[in-house]
Amino acid sequence: MTTALPTPNSSRRTLLLLAALFFLPFVIGSGLFWLDWRPDKFGNQGELLQPPRTLPASGLRHADGRPLPTAELLGKWLLVLPVKGSCTTTCQNNLQQMLQVHVALNKEKNRLQRVLIVSDVSDSANDPPMVELQRLFPGLLVATVQTNIAGEAWIGALNGSGQEVFIVDPLGNVMMRYADPTDMRGVLKDLERLLKYSWIR
Repeated sequence: MTTALPTPNSSRRTLLLLAALFFLPFVIGSGLFWLDWRPDKFGNQGELLQPPRTLPASGLRHADGRPLPTAELLGKWLLVLPVKGSCTTTCQNNLQQMLQVHVALNKEKNRLQRVLIVSDVSDSANDPPMVELQRLFPGLLVATVQTNIAGEAWIGALNGSGQEVFIVDPLGNVMMRYADPTDMRGVLKDLERLLKYSWIR
């Protein structure tokens, strides 16, 4: 019994098919690159700020009035809630949810700092003092914006509409923003991913 040998045309077709399978991904990838195609949906839940905004070097004060240099905030991921005026019920609800997110990070929670930044501080009798907020929400850093150019730079870096939440990386780059009302489950997912893959520790 004899075995039929492949014909030259059959061998050529096989070779061309293998070559097409090898080069096709490169052709598609190059085409998508030059057409500047981007996927409609990214993995992150928040809005990625491009380019990131850099935090000013100064312009904040501690709740007790002491200057708060930005350098003291660097080295950790920051979950920031900027508010204008007093910390109302909505503000306190956001702070409670931020605390829950922080606790849910488990062994990675030491890599995160929660920060409340208040501008145009109000002295309303119905609102808890800034120092009292730190007692109500353990681990929270409360800061106020100074009324100078540096303080205005802080407002610009964390500019949004309403009580939006921001994520700042350990180098001081404001990189993500979450619309108000904030879905804290999405914030937790993003933080878990960032802390897992970040080379900054």
